[in-house]
Amino acid sequence: MSQLYLICFDIHNERRLRKISNELENFGERVQYSVFECYLSPQNLEKLQQRMEKLMDNNEDHIRYYHICNKDKNKIIVDGRGQGKITENNDYYLL
Repeated sequence: MSQLYLICFDIHNERRLRKISNELENFGERVQYSVFECYLSPQNLEKLQQRMEKLMDNNEDHIRYYHICNKDKNKIIVDGRGQGKITENNDYYLL
């Protein structure tokens, strides 16, 4: 069963940043420049973390994975552009 994750990253190299962003687009939707909302099964979360580990530099970069439970998902507030739009749970992503 897929769960919503908020994935935030700080990547210090433009080339790695592009690769990581492109890879994350295979798993979810970009909601801000360095923030993605992804619905992930435990297997896909592990697969994503493994891919990110290969692309990032552990001495310079970091990625955070926040699990958002259904109770908390209903409390998300969005202001500004895209107001009220929370990423929907798609049944699949092209990987």
